[in-house]
Amino acid sequence: MTTLRTIAIVPARMNSGRFPGKPLKAIDGMSMIGHCALRTRLCRTLTKVVVATPNEEVAADIRALGGEVVVTPEFDMCNDRIAWAYEKIAETDGPYDLVINVQGDQPLVHPAMLDQIIAAHAAEPALESSTLVEPLTLIEEFHDLNRVKVLFRDSDGGLIYMSRAPIPSPKKHGVLPERVYKHTAIIAFKPDFLKEFLEFGMTYNEEVEGIDYNRVIEMGRTMKVLVTPIVSDTVDNAEDLARVTKTMATDPLWNAKAYGRG
Repeated sequence: MTTLRTIAIVPARMNSGRFPGKPLKAIDGMSMIGHCALRTRLCRTLTKVVVATPNEEVAADIRALGGEVVVTPEFDMCNDRIAWAYEKIAETDGPYDLVINVQGDQPLVHPAMLDQIIAAHAAEPALESSTLVEPLTLIEEFHDLNRVKVLFRDSDGGLIYMSRAPIPSPKKHGVLPERVYKHTAIIAFKPDFLKEFLEFGMTYNEEVEGIDYNRVIEMGRTMKVLVTPIVSDTVDNAEDLARVTKTMATDPLWNAKAYGRG
């Protein structure tokens, strides 16, 4: 299996429309972005981990935790931030084989999730992009417009569509369909494809859904969807933060002091 030179870039900005100041919200004494970045750094198959932010206060927080930061211009879309940061890093590091976007609102990300996505690209060198999903098991989440639901092909895992609406169709009212998956917001690109993806420009379906990865479909290209057995969580609002804080109290990595906590 090919060994890949892989960089994980964690985008974060303070002016989130749904939850301003989100990256620095505290979870058991550490910032949310700190949890995400340090847990990502536990992945031994990654070559490098960098936080990309336009905010000096986020940069200072990550530096205080011993992490690496690239301060970027302000962008509306996280993949523009990822691409800008990657180009700056590649100027000194040289090119990487794979760029992974680990969105900074995932304080429960597990290093094995990164291992899985890197292994998929190592085993399939022609693969241009991929993403992780996990089973969605709660009817409330199925109807939650903050949760991105994902359809993909059984035959090869190719992405069919992403939506904030409940998909596949809830034909039976109040009953969760047999197979429902939610996006984990961990996305891998070959650097050349990331550049092509951004140059293609916004498409109708991505604008309507507010999900830029639908652009891959409209480009006529393939994003491979991988099902992770690991249960994680994302933070979109104060209610999510309270739930994740409660989960963190029993999290094995946090309680084993695998990162942080002095």
